[in-house]
Amino acid sequence: MSALLDDLTPLQLGHRVTTAVAEVGVVPAGVAEAPLWSLTDTELPELLAAAGTALARLQGLIVRLVGETDARELASRLGCSSTAALARQRLAMTPAAAAELTTVARAARGDMARTGHALAAGRISYPQAAAIVRAVDALPEEAGPDVRRRAEAHLIGEADRFDAAELTRLGRHILEVVAPDTLERLEAEQLARAEQRATQRREFTMIDDGHGLHWLRGRLTTEAAAVLRTALDPLSAPMPAADGARDMRTPAQRRADALIELARRALTGDQLPDHGGQRPQVVVTVPLRTLTDQLGHATLDDGGILSATAARILARLPPHPRRPRCRRTGPRPRPSPTPVHRIAAPGAQPAGPRLRVPGCDRPAAWCHGHHIIAWADGGNTSLANAVLLCGHHHAVVHRDNWTIRLADDGIPEFTPPPWIDPTATPRRNPRHKQPDP
Repeated sequence: MSALLDDLTPLQLGHRVTTAVAEVGVVPAGVAEAPLWSLTDTELPELLAAAGTALARLQGLIVRLVGETDARELASRLGCSSTAALARQRLAMTPAAAAELTTVARAARGDMARTGHALAAGRISYPQAAAIVRAVDALPEEAGPDVRRRAEAHLIGEADRFDAAELTRLGRHILEVVAPDTLERLEAEQLARAEQRATQRREFTMIDDGHGLHWLRGRLTTEAAAVLRTALDPLSAPMPAADGARDMRTPAQRRADALIELARRALTGDQLPDHGGQRPQVVVTVPLRTLTDQLGHATLDDGGILSATAARILARLPPHPRRPRCRRTGPRPRPSPTPVHRIAAPGAQPAGPRLRVPGCDRPAAWCHGHHIIAWADGGNTSLANAVLLCGHHHAVVHRDNWTIRLADDGIPEFTPPPWIDPTATPRRNPRHKQPDP
């Protein structure tokens, strides 16, 4: 014992804690070499549990000592950077273990004194105490001190049945047990804050890549994304051809087409607010030569460049007036001397023009107006010179040189190009049984 007392110098040897520590060191030393073979099978596990209780009490003392050292800010006076560094030095601990010990010590000295008392009494082990401290410290500040006290008491009570690992698991859900109403309120508040942050971070940007495409970049709130997805889903479904051939567009292409279709419907629906006193519309500036000879290019109001073909499709004109695609009567009108035309293409025509390419069953609201006789060929914007074409067939008519005319009964007839039908037999959409009133 004298050697141990020498190690404790210059402590106050008269202090009872010093004496107790000395005795704790001496008693186990006296039985360090004692044989254990003579212990019975009944005695051995009982002795193991008793030693564990003694160890817990000693660890409780260590926690108290570290807490007192921290309260005195003794580490800095001894040249250590922190209490954890001092504990690591004096107890030969890893940095993580020393940091945990310091955290438990501060909690036991603060508002979690019951955990410290339970550890000092040997009712819980040090790993259990550390698990309880971690669980209570993890509670949100909004939970309040009363909830923290109830959580601590509940976990100390559960320590009789559960080890440190199980207490850690229980601690993750402690609010569900001790304060379910508080948990529900906190979750609602947390969700509201997350939604507010998401709303503030919403954005949408269109970037021209300089090669005929625009990158769409953005992010939406959960609610906004649900609205957009709901609107796009029915428009992005595959659309098989009239002969049953499957839609060859990729899902990404269908979604891109659906987004544009959604915008077109908004323009045709007459529900958008006026922009600068006018109904929203796409304005294309087209040189006369581009309309008549398909030379040069057209320009959008935002500076975008369109080919002659793309401009004519947007303006609902045949791709080239010199290549006859539809029948016309009378002499070709003299071109206007105005060198540039601005064509507004809102995507809408008055209700009434007949649809549709044979095999097409798209609703009229999904379709674009198309001039049977082009403006450059003397056609005018009237119901007698208009049909409705869905986006797919609009492109087909322009690309493949179909001919369109209104029959005597007012129903449109479509004549495919020779490479599709050498007999040039006009075709009707069977959905039309009689002309419009």
